[in-house]
Amino acid sequence: MSADKPEVTTVTSKGQVTIPSRLREEFGLEQGTKLMVVPTDYGLVLKKIELPSVEEFQDRVAERAEDTDLSPDELNQLVHEARATDP
Repeated sequence: MSADKPEVTTVTSKGQVTIPSRLREEFGLEQGTKLMVVPTDYGLVLKKIELPSVEEFQDRVAERAEDTDLSPDELNQLVHEARATDP
């Protein structure tokens, strides 16, 4: 773990930072990797977001579809409502 070897980076005028290559390699950060920025009492924490593959997501939806009585139209309506309330 890299907690014992801190690295220094700079915030650009656009609010961007470069994560040092050693840490990108260690944590498997590639172009397009999503990170969550969490404010804490001690500063900011970056957390890699592990998204399922399309196949894993489809499998999860199929498993849950067996346990629910929603029609496709009702499901679409719920998705649209959730997106409308997302900040």
